[in-house]
Amino acid sequence: MKKEDGFPGQISFVIPERILAMVKDNPLTSDLYITDIGYYPEARFHFRERPSGTAQFILIYCVSGRGEIRLNNILHDLNADHFFIIPDGMPHSYHSDEQNPWSIYWIHFAGRKATSYSRFACQALSIERIKASRINDRIDLFSEIFRNLDRGFSLEALEYVNLSLPHLLASFTHISQFRLVRESGENDPVTQSINFMLDHLTRKLKLEKIAAETGLSASHFSRIFLARTGHSPIEYFIQLKVQRACRLLDNSGWMIADVAREMGFDDQFYFSRVFRKVMGMSPAEYRRRNS
Repeated sequence: MKKEDGFPGQISFVIPERILAMVKDNPLTSDLYITDIGYYPEARFHFRERPSGTAQFILIYCVSGRGEIRLNNILHDLNADHFFIIPDGMPHSYHSDEQNPWSIYWIHFAGRKATSYSRFACQALSIERIKASRINDRIDLFSEIFRNLDRGFSLEALEYVNLSLPHLLASFTHISQFRLVRESGENDPVTQSINFMLDHLTRKLKLEKIAAETGLSASHFSRIFLARTGHSPIEYFIQLKVQRACRLLDNSGWMIADVAREMGFDDQFYFSRVFRKVMGMSPAEYRRRNS
C-alpha cells in the first residue's frame, strides 16, 4: 500500500499558480519562495516517486520515526532529528518505514537563491538534541508559516512567510547561528476581522457584520482591509472558505456537495465556480490532482 498524502492530522498548503505569479513578481519574495509546505504525522505507507524530479528544491525534516530517500540509485536513511534537501531536477523517490513511520515537515522552495542550498543537499544531516538545540523554536517557525497561510494569501501574508523562509532554512543549514523569532502583537482591525472570519467560515457574512466586529464603519474598514491585504473583505472571506474546503477535500471522504454545504454554499455549482476562481481548477480536479 502506498499513499502520497491523506494522513490523519496532516497540514498542507499548495500555493495556486496565480498566487505564485504575484510572489515571483514581488522583488521582496522573487529570489526565494515557498511553492508547497506541510506536515505529515506518522505517515504510514507514505511514498512519492518523481522520475524527472521537480522544479523546486525539497526539504524533508524528520521529527520522529524513519524513512528512506533514493537519489541516483543511492539509498539514504532519514531518521528522527535529521533533514535532507533534494535538489531541483533530480529524479528521486522516498518512503516512510512501515514499522516506524516518519513524521515529517516538508517544504518545496524555488527562486534564484534556491540553488545556493545545493551544498547542503543529497545527504542526511543531523540536528542533535541538546539544551540549546531549539527544536521547538524551529517547529514554531513552521507553525507561524502555517498560521499565516491558513488566513489566506494576502500580500502581507505572502511577504511574511517568504521573508521567513530564509530564516527557517537557516535554522537547518546554520544551526549554531539559529536564533529565536517572536511574533508581534495582533490587536488591529484587520487581524480582528480575520479572526472573526475564521471563527465563522461555515456562515454567510455580510460586510457590515464583519466591520461591526472592528468598531469601524463598513467603508472605512474596507479601505483599511484592502490596503493591508490586497483584497476586499468579502473576497478574502471567500478565499478562506475555499482554503478550508481544500483541507476537507484533502483530508475527508466527503462528497463535494457536502463540502459546499459545510462551507455555507447552498448551491454546489456556485461553490464550484467560486472554487475555480480561487484555485484555478474545479473541486473535482483538485481532489484528483494527486490520484
